[in-house]
Amino acid sequence: MVLVALGAGAIFWAGLTLGGATTGRNADERAAIEAFTRTYQDIADRFIGTPVPEEVLGGALEGMFDVLEDPYSGYMSPAEYDAALGAAIGEFEGIGAVMETTDEAGDRCDVIDASCRLRVVNVLEGAPAEAAGLLAGDTVTAVDGESLEGTTIDDSVWRIRGPRGSDVALTIDRGGDELEVPITRATVVADDVRSATFADGQVGYLSIDNFSGNVADDFEADLRAHLDAGRDRLIVDVRDDPGGFVDATVEISSQFIAEGPVFWEEYADGTQVAVEVTGDGIATDPGLELVLLVNGGSASASEILGGALQDAGRARLIGEPTFGKGTVQEWSELPGENGGYRLSIAKWLTRDKTWIDGEGLTPDIPVELDGERYWPGTTDADPGLDPQLQTAIALLLGEPLPDAATTTVVEASLAPAASTSP
Repeated sequence: MVLVALGAGAIFWAGLTLGGATTGRNADERAAIEAFTRTYQDIADRFIGTPVPEEVLGGALEGMFDVLEDPYSGYMSPAEYDAALGAAIGEFEGIGAVMETTDEAGDRCDVIDASCRLRVVNVLEGAPAEAAGLLAGDTVTAVDGESLEGTTIDDSVWRIRGPRGSDVALTIDRGGDELEVPITRATVVADDVRSATFADGQVGYLSIDNFSGNVADDFEADLRAHLDAGRDRLIVDVRDDPGGFVDATVEISSQFIAEGPVFWEEYADGTQVAVEVTGDGIATDPGLELVLLVNGGSASASEILGGALQDAGRARLIGEPTFGKGTVQEWSELPGENGGYRLSIAKWLTRDKTWIDGEGLTPDIPVELDGERYWPGTTDADPGLDPQLQTAIALLLGEPLPDAATTTVVEASLAPAASTSP
């Protein structure tokens, strides 16, 4: 996953939880802990060089997680932990832009080079990036005069983000012209839910950029506004949403599903536990038609929402297969100024007990984005250029679908089924 809000860090949190616990240890575990402690102490007390205790500890912790070979478990330094947690909550220090790495064909890529470029996808309203004149479509080629060639998006993020009040200069390519864009970083409060209407107000639209700390309340407020206006056809857009808090996706799913599980958690011992809807949703009436827009950047909590709505027969999914992240991480802060870590502690299964890890969700109506994605709130947003959005609008209005849509799966009733328990 390569889409990030700069300043948030390229974290990829699963429907995450916060916490940590200690339990009784057996003799082997106690011996292992003593071995670790003794080695650390010996290095700190007797090594003839000049070790920095924090670096020694950080290196040891990184080594523990490297052995797991799990891309979603890992140690974070104090700065990384604070930045990542701030991003999850929805408030962070940085420039306030969304970027991705794509190749010449528009496909996602890993290492930045002549054919893999770091491009601005969206600029957050009111953020330093907007004030500095950064635009969606700009390609970032250097940071503070240093080329990004050979780096990953993670590396680039940590070069660009930084504490409020500090400066960073981005070298960008805008339509073949090279420009320098100096930006003063600040505290950015993410606007993770945005609302719009289409078809002369007949169709409501809600986008979710991240499942952050305040997103459920903001989503409910905007959803209620659509319902109060009499709209009974809605689009929820979670394209390029990398995930967030479990509680947030449960609350949002519960707005549309009356009963039963949102998803299941399966722990290391094989135990499965249902995570139920809250039972207080305001849009559970099956007469309200719902479409969810998804793509390869829809991951984790976005997939929990999509899987719940799809399995419950509550919404049609339109777009491209989702990322396929089927694990939940718990975040734990270490004592002192030693950062923290994230650890995969459970698989999550869809409402119908499907594990989508590595596979993703399959849209009911596949539509490739052969055009420009609609980003609500941006000055040049044009919904007419977005074939996935146009397919959703046509479906809800009962109109013929655009040529971009695969129509072989649209023969069934377009009205979503009532929510049922599994």
